[in-house]
Amino acid sequence: MLKTYLMENYGYNEPIFLNDLTIQGLSENAVRQAVKRLVANGFLERYDNGIYYIPKRDGLLGKSYLDPSLVIMRKYIQSKSEIYGYVTGESFANQLGLTTQMPAVIEVVTNREATNGRTITVGSERVRIKKAPVMVSDSNADLLQLLDSIGQAEKYTELSIHETIDILISYVRKKCFTKDQLSEVIPALTGATAKKLIEWGMIYEFAS
Repeated sequence: MLKTYLMENYGYNEPIFLNDLTIQGLSENAVRQAVKRLVANGFLERYDNGIYYIPKRDGLLGKSYLDPSLVIMRKYIQSKSEIYGYVTGESFANQLGLTTQMPAVIEVVTNREATNGRTITVGSERVRIKKAPVMVSDSNADLLQLLDSIGQAEKYTELSIHETIDILISYVRKKCFTKDQLSEVIPALTGATAKKLIEWGMIYEFAS
């Protein structure tokens, strides 16, 4: 039963978090024992403590391995159906084109963390995770990510301030953010970021 459930709900090379597994008709202990049996018979592979996956077999390359970036994504940022976090800091500055630097530590803001910041290791990746100032959801994750980037812009950008502002404004236009969306995340807006929104002219790019 568990084997069928895992194939239907996860498939190959998707992180399976033991703490998230709830199977109707099976107790928590029964699920754990079933997972152990599936590891023993080779159906499941243990990636880390409490994290498993179904490896894909290949005649030439052998079994597949789980990408640590995907583990980070599924655990702290989003599942196949829900968003609960976002990448911030130098990683997002790089995505925007503000810097060419690749971070040694990935920074993530997530609903799935209760502290103001701690560093963990996932596979070969070091990750700094911290709790979200407001609950992250599908509707506000991109905007919260942008507000973080505005607050940290001078810290990470390799461009002139005018080029930096142009990139940030272009992102606002691309995402079609509205003033209503902004009002919903006011608790996450610091005074310094609010000042930049006005001084850099970005506030006028939010649709009414």
